Amino acid sequence: METHDAEQIELLTVREVAKLLQLSVPGVRELQARRHLPFIKVGGALRFEKRDIVEYLKRRKVASMF
Repeated sequence: METHDAEQIELLTVREVAKLLQLSVPGVRELQARRHLPFIKVGGALRFEKRDIVEYLKRRKVASMF
């Protein structure tokens, strides 16, 4: 039998994203509604790929002046 390395996808709930970003759940929902955070709809539930959230944080980083 052949084995393939499948891409590991880690999905997070709204509450998990809120905890990771240290925001409220409504704050995460606002970012999602404004399409600042990419998301996946699974049934009626929202899920977020952890790597997308990490990339969002990297894009928001402000470099120091020194």
